[in-house]
Amino acid sequence: MNTRPLIHKVVYRWGMVDDPTDWQGLKTTILERTELSDEVVNAIFDNDLLAAGGVYGVPAAGEPIEISSLQITHEHGVTELTVYNLGIMLFHTDDEIYPRVLRVCSIIRRQTEGWSPGKRHIDRDVPKTPAESVKQARPRSEQGSQQAIYQIKVVLLETDPSIWRRFVIPSSVTLHRLHLILQDVMGWTNSHLYRFQIGTREYAEPDPDNEFYELDFKNSRRTKLWQVVTKKDSAFQYEYDFGDSWTHMLLVEDIFEREPGKQYPVCLAGERACPPEDCGGTYGYAELLEIIKNPYHEQYQDMITWLGGRFDPEALDIDIVNLKLSAMRLR
Repeated sequence: MNTRPLIHKVVYRWGMVDDPTDWQGLKTTILERTELSDEVVNAIFDNDLLAAGGVYGVPAAGEPIEISSLQITHEHGVTELTVYNLGIMLFHTDDEIYPRVLRVCSIIRRQTEGWSPGKRHIDRDVPKTPAESVKQARPRSEQGSQQAIYQIKVVLLETDPSIWRRFVIPSSVTLHRLHLILQDVMGWTNSHLYRFQIGTREYAEPDPDNEFYELDFKNSRRTKLWQVVTKKDSAFQYEYDFGDSWTHMLLVEDIFEREPGKQYPVCLAGERACPPEDCGGTYGYAELLEIIKNPYHEQYQDMITWLGGRFDPEALDIDIVNLKLSAMRLR
């Protein structure tokens, strides 16, 4: 017997504001009962959000603030969750609430922002505040910005145990070049589309031949990292393969001056292998790992053959990663 309360409506708000008490600049997505997909509903229950509620994260005074808010109306009442600086909180706390909220937010945005074939925006846009221009404030000069080096930690979300890397790059790289670096750093094969979500804006490679071309992307080939990510502790998302939806969170851990004569990018550390391409996203990858643990599983031999004979989920060779990166070393 199904004891789940019926969900009638989900209101999802997100974006950057200057004042944590003023949400005027947030984007708002409203999903009525008839628009709620099974994926969204299951994510809410699987992550136990109806039992959560509350306000999480402490806004830093005087800084632009990222807000993610979920209001879930169900037959037992209304559950509200508000998280300040969700991306940053993921890196600075062990509280499980942050990845739980992020999983649901990511699924809602995939449904409503057109990441599935045939779907388009149903967002109800609210006029933006000056926070967006603050978020994208540039350094004093491009020449100075090109001397900066960013140390970044990237984590592949919804994987347990965590798959992550730490690397350093010049802040002068374009977002498209950052995509190529992430492909080598993580271990992907650059076989699918991608996008960056930075503040309220999205960046990708324009391509009139793909079905997502009409979406409101900014050109990742014409946008440099320093133009859109300016501060230490900034966090932003990178999604690779809109089918499997591999979502990564990137955190700028440090910003420092370039060392004379040193070449970049360089991978410093990391843990665990990158999942195989086209394995079905995080859920498919978890199933794959269960199958290859058991030689008696009915799908074991087919899976091992598909994997090319072997796959070690704990394997990571930093030297091989840096050998790949050496082909695009930037002085």
